[in-house]
Amino acid sequence: MFRQFAFSAVAAMLAASASLHPAFAEDPLPARLAARPDIPAADRYMTPVDMVELRSIGEVSLADDGQRAIVTMTHADWAEDERADRYWVLDIASGQLSYLSGFDEADTVAFSPDGRMLAADQPPEGRKEDEVFLANADGSDLRRLTRHPTAVQSMSWSPDGQFIYYLATDDLSDEQRDRRDRVELIEPYFETTRHRHLWRVDVDSGARQRMTQGDWSVRSYDVAASGAVLIRIAPAADLDSAYDSELWISETPEPGGQFRRITANNWMESNARLSPDGRRIAYKARVSGDGLDYVQNNLVVIDLETDESRILTEGFDFEVDGMAWLPDGETLVVAVQAGVRSGLVRIDAETGEVTALSLHDRHLADWSLDAAGNAVALFETPATNGDLWRITADGAETRLTTIGAATVAPYHLPEQQLIRWNSHDGQVIEGFYFPPLVHTGDGPPPLVVQAHGGPRSADEFGMWKWGRYVPVMTAQGYGVLWVNYRGGTGYGDAFMQAMHGTYFAHADRDVMSGVDYLVETGRADPDQLIMSGWSAGGHMTNRLITTTDRFRAASSGAGAVDWAVHHLTSDTRQARRLLFGADAWAEGALESVFQPQSLLRDLYRVTTPTLIFAGEDDERVHPSQSIMLYQALRNLGVETRLYLAPGEGHSFSDLSHRLFRINAELDWYARHLGREAYEWQPLPVDPEDEED
Repeated sequence: MFRQFAFSAVAAMLAASASLHPAFAEDPLPARLAARPDIPAADRYMTPVDMVELRSIGEVSLADDGQRAIVTMTHADWAEDERADRYWVLDIASGQLSYLSGFDEADTVAFSPDGRMLAADQPPEGRKEDEVFLANADGSDLRRLTRHPTAVQSMSWSPDGQFIYYLATDDLSDEQRDRRDRVELIEPYFETTRHRHLWRVDVDSGARQRMTQGDWSVRSYDVAASGAVLIRIAPAADLDSAYDSELWISETPEPGGQFRRITANNWMESNARLSPDGRRIAYKARVSGDGLDYVQNNLVVIDLETDESRILTEGFDFEVDGMAWLPDGETLVVAVQAGVRSGLVRIDAETGEVTALSLHDRHLADWSLDAAGNAVALFETPATNGDLWRITADGAETRLTTIGAATVAPYHLPEQQLIRWNSHDGQVIEGFYFPPLVHTGDGPPPLVVQAHGGPRSADEFGMWKWGRYVPVMTAQGYGVLWVNYRGGTGYGDAFMQAMHGTYFAHADRDVMSGVDYLVETGRADPDQLIMSGWSAGGHMTNRLITTTDRFRAASSGAGAVDWAVHHLTSDTRQARRLLFGADAWAEGALESVFQPQSLLRDLYRVTTPTLIFAGEDDERVHPSQSIMLYQALRNLGVETRLYLAPGEGHSFSDLSHRLFRINAELDWYARHLGREAYEWQPLPVDPEDEED
């Protein structure tokens, strides 16, 4: 039985700041969300429960007129053991925030182009599959529009407001359903037998129209103001098939109409967008001018009148994350990640000229563009876990909210110090050091290294990933190191390609050189080092415990030890295929590529006490990888413990599992550093008492 809290610490804090309702009621925010001059000063240290249940702004979607936005607020629902979203309408000019009741189960809520209506995809009462619902702009008169036999996905308005487009998986025929229920009682593994196609529904009549049909799946689509429809199709709906997708277009779409093929390039055209006039297509792809595919995402533009395709961002260090056309059809607003920061730039579709709009020391978490080309962006910084800013087409910025700042203001927060050092071969590496908030003793503090996942990613300004829990870690007296090691994004193609072919050609030494730098500068005790990471960070942890005994303890989450088995048991092979340039089943590849690089062959060297986590249902990095690591260390006599979280996939989603992981890691670290015993923090509600 867990000890029960009267109410959560974060709820008490938010009540004191008058920004959020302390009881997590149906209407958890007041009617006004505006800049707050009276944000309270920090007066306490963050606990694991605080970190897990931090409220945050999740997503933002602007109305075409730019006057209002749909904003999601995410909070902890301990009774359901999950993060829950609530939808709000934010008036941009006044800061007035209106709660949208009836949309709590929606995946998407969007204004109609004229701003008079809302559309949402959410399940009707008593069903799990989403349908399209309509409501007035204030959320009133909510009514069901579709009765589709399978779940509605990826809903959006047509630019003229006449239709709502969506994707849906093909339904089973009566014969197929009967055979499934009476004969084929076990479904084949991994096979995708039903395709996903594009539909639209008439807003006035409710009539559904099937727009595509064929032995292939629509992965995504876009509808231009001209009426043209762009689709990205692939042979199937699995992840690997996405890499074989191509773009097709119909300038005058009709149900079952003809689409013509635009691309035939064997790479994945993500986030494809038609220009408003239908003359150009922009998309992002992992491709370079010389045909290399293990590169950063670049911006590609196709001129539909000449069929010319050009890569506009080749040679830039930043990676393209997404884009939207400005009304003139000549320019794009593009989200980019450049090293330790991300933001928005403007790119001329003809010349490729890049102009920075908003690229500062912060992380761009979400953004949306209105019909005039003005954006609302959600930025995270070391001092806020997410606030909204309005960015005009010429780059002028206005802060719209301080809700994220108010959420974290009562806590003492560590400084996020940008650091640079030279790796083993002279390559300059960037990272972050977070000094401890509390440190006793005369010498340098203990250091926890947290390797990022991906590996196609990077650490940026802002520290609000629950799995890193830096404010909690530093409050426990640890310094924390993040390293943007080679193979990651935001530093150019050569930096990324340093991992191609040989995964640990440099990346592990990039991390260890960062540790050495902090030791040499007196910021880390060389005898009090800890290694940790999740996914690719777990790969890194598993690598380093086989190459050094400098770490007193380690925590490995969803990490691999056998590249060949990982390649064959994951839900996607393409990621490893791009990394290693081979498949495990290819002649000679097992012996020449996968086995020499697999950590399994070096596990006999491990002496570091290692804590291991995995989700029982992880399809990305199969839990067998963690089981292999555990059994090897256990039989080698190395202290180890494995936790397989039931019902979890590649990352933990249940609040209780998140809290458990933080508790278990802090306990493991304290014990193996010989520190005072860590006191586990219990769930803030009794899991057996639903009233709490």
